Amino acid sequence: TPLRLRELIEANLDGLARVLTFLERHEILLYRITSNLIPFASHPVNSIRWWEVHAAQLAALGRRIAALGVRVSLHPGQYTVLNSPTPQVVAASLAELRYHAQLLHALDTGPAAKIVLHVGGLYGGSEQAAMERFCAVASELPEEVRQRLVVENDDRLFDAEEALTVARRIGVPVVFDWLHHNANPCRTPLDEVLPAIFETWTTKDGPPKVHLSSQAGDGPVGAHADFVDPADALAFFAVTPPQPFDCMLEAKEKDRALLKLRAELRTRGVTEAALRDARASSAARARRAR
Repeated sequence: TPLRLRELIEANLDGLARVLTFLERHEILLYRITSNLIPFASHPVNSIRWWEVHAAQLAALGRRIAALGVRVSLHPGQYTVLNSPTPQVVAASLAELRYHAQLLHALDTGPAAKIVLHVGGLYGGSEQAAMERFCAVASELPEEVRQRLVVENDDRLFDAEEALTVARRIGVPVVFDWLHHNANPCRTPLDEVLPAIFETWTTKDGPPKVHLSSQAGDGPVGAHADFVDPADALAFFAVTPPQPFDCMLEAKEKDRALLKLRAELRTRGVTEAALRDARASSAARARRAR
């Protein structure tokens, strides 16, 4: 019922307020908001003008996000597929993306707050055809969605170089995912692809954003582990371009994984300055090798 939906929305927004308090306490400046913050937001069952009904609560959250300097993002679920050959799926995906953009707008976030999306599936065709379908639909997105959209490489079909090709076609940035790259590596050397990916991020888009996770030992290829292995983090940081970027952990233990990795890196004496030096040295070696 509308009453129950309003209660759920209010409870979820209260929950986000508590999350922001946690982020402040632990000096966490990057956070992915759940797509379910507004239940059934893109479905006709939710007829509430939630952005108006909860405007004051959303505005207060937005002011808190800005004051804390937290960069937020959203990642629609697996059923948001722009390159599906089924019109109904595409229509539902477009509705879902409009909701995500509307939520970020209601929170008064700038264009550095992004919506992360995979290219999608093959549906019995070629990768090229699938990429063309994605670009055709994405090119017609409303501007309020396009300015938020970023493309991510996946662990099975579209590698980092293919995500870069798509992103260049439609003029959006690329989120590079380390675990997905290890499961589905591109043919071009990473020290060539990563700088090109970082260059897709303009000043208005904010710093490049990357995803870091470790492979679950007992799971299928591409499955996230509970925590992030410090060795994976150091191996990844060693190959990233020597410039600032935002790194989001994707681990089942969520905040516990972040706090654990922080402590482990500090124990090893790893500092931001040391990481910058290591990345600069790695980049110099790669240039000499070429």
